[in-house]
Amino acid sequence: MDMNQVVYETLTHVLSSDPNARISAELRLKELENMPEYPISLAKMFNSPEVEISLLSHWSSTSEKFSGHELNEEAKVTIREMAFNGLSDPLSKIRVASASVISKIAHNDWPEHWPNLLDLLLSLSKSGSPDQVHGTMRVLSEFFKCDITEQQFAQIAPLLLPELLRILQCEETYSYRTRGRTVSIFRQCIEILYMVKEEHSEATESFLMTPVISEWLQMFANILKQRTIDNEERAYEECALKLEVVKCLNNIIKWFPKILSTSLIVLLEPIWSDLVHQRERYPNNNLIFFFIIC
Repeated sequence: MDMNQVVYETLTHVLSSDPNARISAELRLKELENMPEYPISLAKMFNSPEVEISLLSHWSSTSEKFSGHELNEEAKVTIREMAFNGLSDPLSKIRVASASVISKIAHNDWPEHWPNLLDLLLSLSKSGSPDQVHGTMRVLSEFFKCDITEQQFAQIAPLLLPELLRILQCEETYSYRTRGRTVSIFRQCIEILYMVKEEHSEATESFLMTPVISEWLQMFANILKQRTIDNEERAYEECALKLEVVKCLNNIIKWFPKILSTSLIVLLEPIWSDLVHQRERYPNNNLIFFFIIC
């Protein structure tokens, strides 16, 4: 039996309602973790549509896709722990797959059945390696797209935004892609604020005037002013980060123009400078398209 099949069958037995089979499978997983083939097989398993469907269909009786029997809590705890540990894996493929699994589980379990998940994610983002932070950002991005309510946002944002800003500022530590995800999450925060501003206008205005928002805008200006000219790959990644910033600024201008009143020129000047710099590199159609995006 090849390693892929061994991993699949072992994980299947972890879901068993038979305590003996489950305990045996958990012990077997500990053995597999020491084998070099295990991470690759685990990645393949996490990325299998069949496995994902099976996991979701038995996870929670409140899920629309539920069928058959619901997993017991002990098995769920084991799977949650495995998925979270996957965020620390050195292989990007496993981190991405683990983040996807956590997001899907959290949709059903957070906050009632996995109340410490956000605490775990924040802790990992503060003390973790660049790989761990990459995995954490993947999860948080999905969180803010699908699962954060207005009340939860009010509790989470003051804790999360300063940490996201710290990651964005550490350009020597974190990749452009990871830093871009912090901007994407911030943009989702702005969208949530827009959705609640009619009902909670005073709280929204108060939050937008906090120093941390000004610090984000200053960091945006710094990013837009950067321009790599001697490394094409780095320049491409830098451009992707700038586009995330422009998307975020576009939403702020549409929904909360007041907070940009004193910094709009500082932000627009480097955008225009980039357009002028690129005029000879791109055909007219592409330049016009880039201008429209901005």
